[in-house]
Amino acid sequence: MHNISPSLLRAGLVLGALALLSGCTAYVSMLGAAPKIRAKGELEATGSWSLTNRVDFTATYSPAPHVLLRAATSLKGGGRSGSDSSTFVQNNQYELAVGTYWPLGPQWLVGGLAGLGQAHAQARYDNDGGINFEVIVPIQSIPHQFDVIYAKYSAEGYLTWQPDPWFSLGLSYRLVQLRLTDATDFGVPFRPGPIWRAEPMLYVRARPGYDKGLFQFQLALGGSTTLGYDEQTTADRLDPARQFKLARTYISLGVSIFPHLLWQRE
Repeated sequence: MHNISPSLLRAGLVLGALALLSGCTAYVSMLGAAPKIRAKGELEATGSWSLTNRVDFTATYSPAPHVLLRAATSLKGGGRSGSDSSTFVQNNQYELAVGTYWPLGPQWLVGGLAGLGQAHAQARYDNDGGINFEVIVPIQSIPHQFDVIYAKYSAEGYLTWQPDPWFSLGLSYRLVQLRLTDATDFGVPFRPGPIWRAEPMLYVRARPGYDKGLFQFQLALGGSTTLGYDEQTTADRLDPARQFKLARTYISLGVSIFPHLLWQRE
């Protein structure tokens, strides 16, 4: 038995929380959509950056009343790709979606989207990709070197409340199914069944100039967990598929532009 001091345990909890934000991961969630579009002809283009070194770019357009078309891409890099680097993560993905939106008076907006996409993940790290806790609880180190292509199918609902013309906040919820179509860990193939992930996101937005403002700024807090999976009690540390089931959180900062306002001013 190892005698662990309370102060060391507290430090471990803090490090664990930081690891959720800064740790390496084979799976990378995309930022929720929740566009501000309320009418036909509106276009929203968004760029965002998260503390996990992920960038997202999206464009959402309404070609007809209550109809949404959306394209999104997400890029994440970290570490060095050379063989001398023990930690490396790269994840490139895209997604296409269609959906609907319904303004509920001047203050409320509800909508939903369904989409599909693909991702290519390459990663090299030990254990679960977080901070090494061997100093607290000694564990056997398990290295990973992933090269994975997976398909994604998603459904998202969102609700936005705008109590003030320049300020809004809301919640979105994505349900994502992963299908690992070509996956190896150190060159050894593995192919688990479909993985279902739940991805809520809370967002706060500010738009100087109100509804006629060209720019909108957003702070988002989000997370991603696998439905019915408990990483603390499941004895699957040796299973590479575990790395696509771990829970992760993120903080994201973004800015949106509404190009249709430029066309309307001409």
